[in-house]
Amino acid sequence: MLANYVFLSESRLFSALLVFRLLNALLIQTTFVPDEFWQSIEVAHKWSFGYGTLTWEWWPETALRSPLHPLIFSVLYNLGSILGLDSRTFVVLAPRLFHAVLAAAADLHLYRFAVIVSGLETAKLALLHQALNWFTFYCCPRTLANCLEWCLTIIALSHYPWLNVCGKSPSVRSNRSPIWFIFVAIGCVVLRPTAAVTWIPLCLLHLFRVLGKKDLKLAKSMNSISSPFWKLLKTYCFVGILWLALSCLADRWAFGRWTVDQWNFFRFNFLTGGSQAYGVHPWHWYLSQGIMAILLTQTPLVLIGVLADWSRTDWANDQRFVFRRRVTILLVFVSTWTVFCYSLLAHKEFRFLFPLLPLGAYFSARATLYVAHRFSSTAQGSVRLMRLVLILIAVTHIPVALYTCLIHQRGPIDTLSALQKSIQHRFPTNREILSENVSILALMPCHTLPPVSYLHLNVSFKQLNCDPDLSSWFGGQRRVHYDEADEFYDNPIKWLNERFDDLKSTSSRKPTYITLFDHLFDTHPSLKNLLLHVWGYRECGRFFHAHFLTHRRYGRLIYILCHAF
Repeated sequence: MLANYVFLSESRLFSALLVFRLLNALLIQTTFVPDEFWQSIEVAHKWSFGYGTLTWEWWPETALRSPLHPLIFSVLYNLGSILGLDSRTFVVLAPRLFHAVLAAAADLHLYRFAVIVSGLETAKLALLHQALNWFTFYCCPRTLANCLEWCLTIIALSHYPWLNVCGKSPSVRSNRSPIWFIFVAIGCVVLRPTAAVTWIPLCLLHLFRVLGKKDLKLAKSMNSISSPFWKLLKTYCFVGILWLALSCLADRWAFGRWTVDQWNFFRFNFLTGGSQAYGVHPWHWYLSQGIMAILLTQTPLVLIGVLADWSRTDWANDQRFVFRRRVTILLVFVSTWTVFCYSLLAHKEFRFLFPLLPLGAYFSARATLYVAHRFSSTAQGSVRLMRLVLILIAVTHIPVALYTCLIHQRGPIDTLSALQKSIQHRFPTNREILSENVSILALMPCHTLPPVSYLHLNVSFKQLNCDPDLSSWFGGQRRVHYDEADEFYDNPIKWLNERFDDLKSTSSRKPTYITLFDHLFDTHPSLKNLLLHVWGYRECGRFFHAHFLTHRRYGRLIYILCHAF
């Protein structure tokens, strides 16, 4: 069978996973959240090609994001330019395919992790559960920092010293060096500071497990420096300083001043509560909606897997059950602690749970094995039950994965593709002066459309501003914040007339293209008359966006309006 052939060696397994994730990346034709464009490829595009739009997080005064993630894409773009691959296709696909390679590596490390803590049979099932999970398929190749965090989390879990922390497993050697775990875990925190919630407990437990009574007695002695605990602590400190130095150098290069983006991130989100500007959710949102939404039919399996391995019963007749029970308790504690901490924040999103999702695949695999052993007394019966469980997961997850990757919120991608073709058709030989001749106005909730990098054309791109209130950041008093998007939607005609009343002024010249949702025309009929009849625009494209709207100002269709000068 093909499956048996693939699992014969890790090289074959990785090759199969790589093909799968590359196809996964190419299949995605939709948008998820603005950050997959505005906080990654747009930043890299600005650095590499000199044009693009940087959001407020990338201002030198705020410096809220780590440059390390978009810097990877900037290197890809520069290499592409050297090799003559400077095209829109390369700009759009190269970062996503790079993430697909990372996703394949993450899949392989999930397999390795499951082999260490539960054996080969669990590892195969965990890999299948991860491959079938709709949210993993939908999210992992996207150019989000959360996806990089997901990948690094799995790699770090596979290198974590489970055998030393939770007790040795009879079938696995425990002579692995912790250096790779420490390097990847700290790197994960540097890139995504919220990952500290997950990794601080695991790192502290790692240190505690090697801390013997001798070390405590000799803590003030020079001889204690040579003990295993102090050697490990020095390794943590050395790797941490190395990562922090690299991060600070990247910050200095990107923002033009010495700063620590991790502190800025913590200050904005935790000390000033700035994340509330992007939505407020009840404390129980992750428990009542978030977890079940990304797991779907794997939710009961996760619960069964946790309860089965938490039990003191050796239901699988496996000598590892004591070791595995300790691993289960630790994983449940870390997951619960992480969800608890995230629940304290007012702003919540599905993608924030993504790094924990591989644990759902692992416990789903354990549940699949438990059901097979519990309800069948023969090997053939167990295999049939496992296949039945996997078929149930496939039937419920694959349609959702295909729908979200191919249909749900595809409007912005189709709109940008149409704009790119239209601009190249109307201005075929004037790429150098496009910014003076072509302007796009997005009358939509801010960051709905992918930015200039997705066009790979140096055009003027204007969207409604929705920057959060930064008065407290700069030392002022908080005030009632009223952004440009709110101002526009309160009175669209007034807003447009105030900005485009002087046709002689270059700065107020009417845009070449306007994009908007059909919802805007439906709620403001006079706006349609102004744009199409008074200002002389014509509809030159309409594209389906979504059946299920995730924002009150979204619509089912996106219109492109063109103006002829």
